[in-house]
Amino acid sequence: MKANEKQIVFRKAANVLTSGLVTIVLCGLTAFTQTPGVISQPVMTEYKSVKIGTGADEVRDKLGKAEIDDEDGFYYRFSDEEFVQIRIDTNNKVHLISVTYSGENAPKFTDVFGEETKAEAKPDGSVYRLVRYPKVGYWVAYSRTAGEKPTITVTMQKLQVVE
Repeated sequence: MKANEKQIVFRKAANVLTSGLVTIVLCGLTAFTQTPGVISQPVMTEYKSVKIGTGADEVRDKLGKAEIDDEDGFYYRFSDEEFVQIRIDTNNKVHLISVTYSGENAPKFTDVFGEETKAEAKPDGSVYRLVRYPKVGYWVAYSRTAGEKPTITVTMQKLQVVE
């Protein structure tokens, strides 16, 4: 794949991710909750040893050669059922990890949030939940589509500091 083609694919993937995140946020605003003083850290804190704040070079060391690797981040396809997009900030650190699963290896809701946070499935079986963790500096979202073969997306993103 040529460099231009990689940029086009990465930009398309970024647009899809952005559209998906906007949809997730808009759909999930009513599902947003955090029990004050009870949940201070998510159960899922990393993906394949990559965490929010991990340096770009360390991502390459841990995950290997990305399908797409540029100044905005990385795109890895580990199988037809699992891929991840990792975005890098201006300090060359991970600020977003979004993993999409479409098979048996997808995490369950409790694998991401633990037993205290409850999933509220919609009548069609879909689930969305976003929880902010100010003490650790990022939020985690879980989205499961409806249907017999759901797609599950788990996203971790650094909280924006508003000054």
